[in-house]
Amino acid sequence: MTEPELPKTQLTVEDRRRAKRLAAFPVALALAAYVGQILTSSLITSQPLVLISLNATDPMLLLAANQSSAAAFLIVGSIRLFAPDLFLHQLGWEFGPATKTYLSNELGPQSALLRTIAALERWFPRVGWMLLFLIPGYPMCLLAGITRMRRVPFVIVNLAGTFSRLLLIYWVSSVFEGPVGMIVRLISRFSLPFTFAMVLLIMFQSRRSMNKSTES
Repeated sequence: MTEPELPKTQLTVEDRRRAKRLAAFPVALALAAYVGQILTSSLITSQPLVLISLNATDPMLLLAANQSSAAAFLIVGSIRLFAPDLFLHQLGWEFGPATKTYLSNELGPQSALLRTIAALERWFPRVGWMLLFLIPGYPMCLLAGITRMRRVPFVIVNLAGTFSRLLLIYWVSSVFEGPVGMIVRLISRFSLPFTFAMVLLIMFQSRRSMNKSTES
């Protein structure tokens, strides 16, 4: 399922430009998640599919599943979750171990993304496909590229894991329809305070990330 890793550890100026182009779409989707988080109270009942096309984190998926048909939820959720993954895989594939150097320069050596990659890569040679199935997020897709997991197995395992995750979330939302529906109604009822709280949360998260980057 994998090919030998690239020995490259440093990037040229042209390499960095190429890396930035590949990273642009995943970064844009990450920023869109913040927009979705702020607009949750406005979109959760009127446009739940728009909400998860912006922010496809598990809490948002759980809330949106309560307000959506199964088919629409699975289609939109799968597209949104898988959308950045080929770019991330290609980034890791093209630049190998140097991808981590690039990320360190861009995000800081103590960034959560790099720490997660470091925690996962010791297990990847043995159970990489299982990890990709269970947690097909940004760190795993980058690591799959860095370790040269071939494109077709990557796509199959990734999509299988993504679809399974969405099915599980939709099932949980159906089982706990009453409590989840109550949370949706509370968010809609207290729309302004909730939006204000989301803005404060994002500001706190951004400030914390900036402090960590400065310290590193």
